[in-house]
Amino acid sequence: MQTDTITILNPSFEADVLSCTAGASCATNHTITDWTGSTTFPGGFNGTGLDFTGAFGVFKPGTVQYPNGVPDGVNVAYLLGVANSVSISQTLSATLQANDTYTLTAWEGLRNDTGVLAPGLGCNGSNITLEAGGTVLNSLRNETTVTCPSVRGSFQEFTVTFNSAGVNPALLGQSLGIVLTANGSGSIFEPSEIDFDKLSLTDTLVSSGGGGGSAIPEPSMVVVMAGAMVVICAIYRRRRAAGFLY
Repeated sequence: MQTDTITILNPSFEADVLSCTAGASCATNHTITDWTGSTTFPGGFNGTGLDFTGAFGVFKPGTVQYPNGVPDGVNVAYLLGVANSVSISQTLSATLQANDTYTLTAWEGLRNDTGVLAPGLGCNGSNITLEAGGTVLNSLRNETTVTCPSVRGSFQEFTVTFNSAGVNPALLGQSLGIVLTANGSGSIFEPSEIDFDKLSLTDTLVSSGGGGGSAIPEPSMVVVMAGAMVVICAIYRRRRAAGFLY
């Protein structure tokens, strides 16, 4: 088997350099380089002047939020759901190949500090989704009922896997995509924030029909090819010595 790493742009959210001091207020709002954010607003509060549509952005937490730091770098992506769910997504340059196993990994954190409206009262659920052409291949929610970090003030690793053997042929060759989601509670009085960091995606070629990995010969094949070249060279020299070349 051969495993390749698929490129995710800004996988640890370090592309946005925040000059502010790490802590609760050091964050961007509704912007993350290379990621697209969206919210699903249930209605009922439009025009009030209050932001019940949730928020997302880059956050540089301090030791109050995460005493042991974050998994990679200094930044994380925060998704703050109010009465709704909030998602960020990225379409990748890689495409879905046949007979490959894809492994998507992300770290999720729950801040150790709480507030009346932010960072929220806890976790209402989260999701990590792998897609192809906008169609869900697999998600954290499909794999397990545990969709929240188990300990405040720290990050927990979550993994989603998908084997493309037998997949709908129409999906093959479609662009892969990643969606990260923090669920809303359904109530404006119960906001919640999930932080994400250190994403990675690998593609393991599991059969000769798969598309993962580059075309690098197996070591045994290299030996056979080398031996064949030696034989060809020997025949060439003999024919040349006998004057048979033309």
